[in-house]
Amino acid sequence: MTRPQTRVDESPGNEQGPLARSAEDRRAIWVMSLCHGIQHFYVAGLAVTYPFVVAHFHISYTVLGLWLTAAGVIGGILQASAGFVRRARVRVILTLQDLGMAGAAFLGAASPAFTVFGSARISGAVASWPQHPVGSAYLSERFPRRRATALSWHTAGGSAGTAVVPLIASAVIATAGWRWALVTVGGALVAGAALVWTALPDERSRTLSGPDGAAASMRAALHHILRQRQAVAVLAAGTVAAGGRGLGVLNAYIPAYLRSGLHLSALGVGGIFTVVMVASIAGPVAGGMLADRFGRRRILIVTYVGGALAVAAFGAVGRHLVALVVTGLLVGVLAYAESPLLQALFADMTADTEPRAAFGVFYAIAYGVGALWTAIVGWLIDVAGFSAAFGVMGASFVAAALIIHLGISDRPGLDRSLQR
Repeated sequence: MTRPQTRVDESPGNEQGPLARSAEDRRAIWVMSLCHGIQHFYVAGLAVTYPFVVAHFHISYTVLGLWLTAAGVIGGILQASAGFVRRARVRVILTLQDLGMAGAAFLGAASPAFTVFGSARISGAVASWPQHPVGSAYLSERFPRRRATALSWHTAGGSAGTAVVPLIASAVIATAGWRWALVTVGGALVAGAALVWTALPDERSRTLSGPDGAAASMRAALHHILRQRQAVAVLAAGTVAAGGRGLGVLNAYIPAYLRSGLHLSALGVGGIFTVVMVASIAGPVAGGMLADRFGRRRILIVTYVGGALAVAAFGAVGRHLVALVVTGLLVGVLAYAESPLLQALFADMTADTEPRAAFGVFYAIAYGVGALWTAIVGWLIDVAGFSAAFGVMGASFVAAALIIHLGISDRPGLDRSLQR
């Protein structure tokens, strides 16, 4: 017998008031967001080093893109493992994650050849898989009626970490070289592990309850999700939009564009990238609040279209610094807001599926398969230039908006504003 479609909104717009009503809930939001931010020290720190690594080891962006794609695909597919660790405490999982990423950063810093550097990047992806599916499941379950807002704070925390690192890493690169920048990142991740271990509240009981059949739980989650047309549309949109996703392709290639395409100084690269990352803190938070108030589907479509225009413009304005700052701000606000909105829409539709298993499926498909875009964009940069690559990134957002528009029904259960 087919399970009925989950009613996705008792969620958007039925509860007003503060997101966190207790001290423990507030601590859960802040610690999880800070943990995500520290995790992003690794991703953003590496992104700033890529142009210097390419020059140091004399490789092309196609080669770099292939290694980054391998890391993205492996890390993305591993996120499906969230369903297999559903009885493990979040605190334990994320502490081990941060320590593993620290080790990968130290290995990258000591790399004598690019193959070792690339292998370190892949090992970092292997270590980093839990943050998104486990962290998103943790917050989605703790804040079911305000999950777009909760997930947006989680994303904003990651963006805040990404915003902090570029100038610091650029300054370290300018004074001591890219290797010491990675050592600095590794030290921060060790501190992040200590924060999670000592301060993160335990998850709700539902995540840890139920029988031990983890494989059966994953199969059931995948089967249930793939039988829902609208859930499949969300996965398809997420996979297509990975071509322009902020926490992915853009993070990897914006510093490369600024350094190798526009030939800005190390501090210039860090400065413009920081502008984008600072804007990416506000974008997800504003988007999440608007989505909980006015409907997740329509805010996501608006975000996709606006993000497409911003990304294409950023790649077309050249070395004009004012234009780079303005379009960079728009990229940060719009392109980085997509991820938590998509997660919230997906969580609405899979509310009766075990949270970690559901988010494991989501990230393995939308992010794991979507990571193939990193190789495609790297190849485009080599054969057609950065402007063409940014145009394709923007086009991927337009295609994703069409998928959501056509594949997700516009009905009261999905899109409605607050009932006064």
